[in-house]
Amino acid sequence: MPTNSLVKIRDAPLRAKVSGDMGVARSFGGRRFAAVALLSVVFSSLANYALARWLGVSRSAPWTRANAVYRRIGPQTGPQVFCAGSSLLVSGLSWPQVSQSLGMGIENWTVAGSSPEVWEVFQKQKRNSNTTIIGVSVYDLNEMRLTPERAAFVPFSRSIEDLWSSQANADLSRRILEQYVISYVRLLYPLAGDADKVLVGLRSKVVGLLGKQASLDQHEGVVVERSGILEVVDSDTNVGDWSEAHALRRLDVLREDNHGAHRFSNGPKTESLRRVLLQAQQQGGVIVVVLPVSQYYSDTFLNKETNAAFEKAISDDVSVVPQVTLVRLDRVPGISNNKHFLDLVHLNASGRELATHAFLQTIAESVPGKPLSSMAIRTEAAMQ
Repeated sequence: MPTNSLVKIRDAPLRAKVSGDMGVARSFGGRRFAAVALLSVVFSSLANYALARWLGVSRSAPWTRANAVYRRIGPQTGPQVFCAGSSLLVSGLSWPQVSQSLGMGIENWTVAGSSPEVWEVFQKQKRNSNTTIIGVSVYDLNEMRLTPERAAFVPFSRSIEDLWSSQANADLSRRILEQYVISYVRLLYPLAGDADKVLVGLRSKVVGLLGKQASLDQHEGVVVERSGILEVVDSDTNVGDWSEAHALRRLDVLREDNHGAHRFSNGPKTESLRRVLLQAQQQGGVIVVVLPVSQYYSDTFLNKETNAAFEKAISDDVSVVPQVTLVRLDRVPGISNNKHFLDLVHLNASGRELATHAFLQTIAESVPGKPLSSMAIRTEAAMQ
């Protein structure tokens, strides 16, 4: 037998042993990598949950509907007024005065930064309601600004239908669909996609530990709503007192929120708002309140073209309900002055006083007709 063959035969067991050892090493290395990766995910997830708990951020499972904060004011018996709007509407009127003037109870489901898609969800719940007050603004109706918790309330199928029917562009569609993906990522990391909320929460915790929470609330312009009651705590804090650096920082946050643009068509908000209006008309009286934004906001984000697009959107939207009562609080003289705003979009105590007076006056002067005729009589009596 050739010598080379003898060498190969003798080396074969050695090569087999070396190959086997390398296979075991690779297998062990793979298992070790998987174990390290798994432990990294587990510990980072636990840390994320611990931080969320400390900051008071809670999440519902993505396959269940989240709970909103229910608030009401006025009589609990008889027909109720459904208040459909974001915190801009809640902080924009003195609801005890409105309830007393209308002689009816008023109820609202609050979701931070909400818009028509979310209001529609609560409108569909069966209730004894014969009047709907809907609050809108350039901030609320901007299709480019998404409700942060949208995926927790709006069914995925509804979003798909609205994106298709509204012919929304690819970027907007992607951003909305990503919200549903993130809702599942939050099973492991509850703070995913909420960097601003985390920073605000951390700042609040730190100043709270330093005993300066009241100072922060005044500096930031925090809207404080009473627990279970449709009423905000009065505050004379105003945007006019902000430093230039503070104003620029808050404007930058909004610019990122709005993706640097304002669009009022070809999106789910338009589709949802028109359904809300039609449903409200079937239930009774419809009041649409157009809310103001601060001069800072207008000067930074709005121009002739944007304002014209908003006016066209409002006109097209309310045209689906001919009997609507339109209240243009955004046109009240001087109301956009920064001194009337708690932050860039929420009215403070002085702004709320102006807005409430204008609202009640407009309702009192509305064309008599059910159910607004009874409202007008009560409002006139209250204003005498």
